[in-house]
Amino acid sequence: MRSTMANVWHPVKGVQIRDLGEKRYLFQFFHIMDLERVLNGSPWTFNNHLLIIHKLQKGEDPLKMLLIYSPSWVQIHDVPIGFVTENLAIQIGNFIGEFLEYDGSNLGKE
Repeated sequence: MRSTMANVWHPVKGVQIRDLGEKRYLFQFFHIMDLERVLNGSPWTFNNHLLIIHKLQKGEDPLKMLLIYSPSWVQIHDVPIGFVTENLAIQIGNFIGEFLEYDGSNLGKE
């Protein structure tokens, strides 16, 4: 796991990976750019298993975090013209989980 993920992510300043047991790992990135690239590039998998990644806040115990949520991009096809709106994206996102962000760049909207 350690060498595979380090090779996939290619962190500029490196990453330290510690096995915490109970199928949990602690990834410490040494540059904010590396951390953001990994967080924004999710979902990640290893051996066909989803890696649920959480950015620890000061004081959080990595062994007590509920790792049950992983953000994913969803692309909806065959929506009639005129119905492709951010409001529709919010409704669909909240129906399947929790809406986080809308990307209208494929429609010429930012």
